[in-house]
Amino acid sequence: MDYGKLVEEASVFLKECPGNYISEEEAAREEIAGMRIYDDPLFGAASADDPMFAELKTPGIVGPDVFLPADWLKEAKSVLSFFLPFTERVRASNRGNGKRASDEWLHARIEGQEMMNQFGAYICQMLEEEGFLALYPAADARFHMIAPYASNWSERHTAHICGLGTFSLSKGLITEKGMAGRFGSVITNAVLPITERKYSSPFAYCIMCGKCEKNCPAHAIDTKKGVINGKDQVVCEAYVNGSKGANGPTGKIRYGCGKCQVDVPCESRIPGIRSAFGSS
Repeated sequence: MDYGKLVEEASVFLKECPGNYISEEEAAREEIAGMRIYDDPLFGAASADDPMFAELKTPGIVGPDVFLPADWLKEAKSVLSFFLPFTERVRASNRGNGKRASDEWLHARIEGQEMMNQFGAYICQMLEEEGFLALYPAADARFHMIAPYASNWSERHTAHICGLGTFSLSKGLITEKGMAGRFGSVITNAVLPITERKYSSPFAYCIMCGKCEKNCPAHAIDTKKGVINGKDQVVCEAYVNGSKGANGPTGKIRYGCGKCQVDVPCESRIPGIRSAFGSS
């Protein structure tokens, strides 16, 4: 498989796909029509046999119900992870707006997930056209949630294993393009070049500044509890679910928050490097 060609063609697809732009019919406000959701993607790859996937079954990391790559695709050789960063317009809109997520951010969350699904399907199509097997777990019938904000295939943990970044106090993943965006992945029997993990700690890029704690309208983040236990996902999920409501002329239900992903040092970059439990 020509990995460089795959990355290049997928990036062009994302830039040109109508699904990456908010339509006039869906726009919650007239000025949002035509807004681009995602900037250029980041890619990382790991061997399907990487022992870190098995470690995800450890209670407290993800859990015993998480699937391994071979559980999805028995012929699995590689896992390709991708991060689609939100545009500056999406991010800037959500820095203000009080405790409520901006309309732009809500579009990016809901239409952005629809675009993510198109992106995953397109990558599978490219691989299949080259004669390989490919599977996008998020669209598979076996995909399901096993806990608040945890599923039987964790895109954030997969991205970490694939060299894309490390975890934050707010439980997001900090990449070289920050953490404001969405993650997806494809499992394939194509052998892809492995991306180097440029970190030794799963929390190396979080400087524990506490800005996400100050931003959180649900008060779900507590810096004093440390990077491992510092966010209560149950409280976070309850707050996000409470924001559900019709948004826009079509009456589509949109919901979200994202305040811990914007107006923080890790919004669009790596803010610093630190050890697992040391200072920045």
